[in-house]
Amino acid sequence: MSESAKKIFKKGDILLREGEPGNSAYVIESGSVEILIQRDGALIQIGTRGAGSLIGEMAMIDDKPRTATIRAIEDCHVMEITREEFSRRVDSADPILKMMMRVIMARYRDVISRSQFLPPAAHAGMTAENAENSDEHHELAVKTIKIHHELKAALAKNELVLYYQPIISMQDMKISGFEALMRWKHPEKGLISPGVFIPVAEESGLIVELSRWALGVSCDALKDIHQAASQKLVGSHPIFISVNFSVKDFSTGNFFDQIQSTLRDKGIDPAHIHLEITESLLMEAPGPAKEALEKCRKFGTSVSIDDFGTGYSSLSYLHYFPIDTLKVDQSFIRSMSKDPSNRLLVKSIIGLAHSLNMKVIAEGIETREEAVILKELGCEECQGYWFAKPMPLEDALKFVQNWQPPQIA
Repeated sequence: MSESAKKIFKKGDILLREGEPGNSAYVIESGSVEILIQRDGALIQIGTRGAGSLIGEMAMIDDKPRTATIRAIEDCHVMEITREEFSRRVDSADPILKMMMRVIMARYRDVISRSQFLPPAAHAGMTAENAENSDEHHELAVKTIKIHHELKAALAKNELVLYYQPIISMQDMKISGFEALMRWKHPEKGLISPGVFIPVAEESGLIVELSRWALGVSCDALKDIHQAASQKLVGSHPIFISVNFSVKDFSTGNFFDQIQSTLRDKGIDPAHIHLEITESLLMEAPGPAKEALEKCRKFGTSVSIDDFGTGYSSLSYLHYFPIDTLKVDQSFIRSMSKDPSNRLLVKSIIGLAHSLNMKVIAEGIETREEAVILKELGCEECQGYWFAKPMPLEDALKFVQNWQPPQIA
């Protein structure tokens, strides 16, 4: 976490003052505070908050003066959320969601306003009741904010790394490419799953920075892979790297410019970079996505749709977007050998893709039987643990030199 986001308040210090504008909010990392309201010229305590609590957010949500004073009971270490940072996220939120937030805050302020006419003993009961009802949502919100701040710092501290999972040609069992998969090597928590931090990055918009970083690192890795690869293990085309992108990447308006400038600066042939996007995310911004992807395709990059079959799966969008490859989700592959209907479904997807001049990559191959079936069905390429797990670059360089292709004929 950046030092500018952290602050220390000594015992007795005022963190927030009633009546002042809300220019910031805080997540308490250690220590505790008391919540005070002005009544008959005196400050009355109506509650306390400890580590993990979020304070001061109300005044930033509805842009009204603060309704309470927050004072440190003991020394506190806090993480600051500035109005600028908060406003940026609110502005990008759904309009209906923003309206609902303000309605909720108006109701909450009304409760607080009425509570000021109750005797002090009643405030403790109200605070306990409100805490019981909102603990779950509060904990989730605080956890999300903390992950965002730590993730932003992780990018600056080089704690993020890419792992590379091989993509294998089913025709000759040679290496076609790799998918670049992001990992977070946290100094205290170890390797954090992308399932934890990618949704937070998506929600906050930080995913745009992560995507640009991943593209640049992938380009550098690709040069090393091409140089290290044994020609007898590589197919007729040079190895490619598939990089994942988010719908948020398209919302910036300069997606294609970023792709073009990065590849040119790195000296990478566009044909050696594949852009990978999930079908559900693609449908969130169809207009900007189509325009940007068409430019990328003309530039020479390929476009892959990830997790095909789990989202919209509409024939209309397959015609609408410039797609080169369908990646069949592993959920279909898992039960394919036991469930004839799933096998038929995979066969239909492969046939559909071929009829549209698209290639097919199957994900999540874990057994020889699955590989054999997919080859029989005409699937061009596969990836999964049966071939190799995602690996750091140093292992990927060894893989392209020493891999021993399995026999599935």
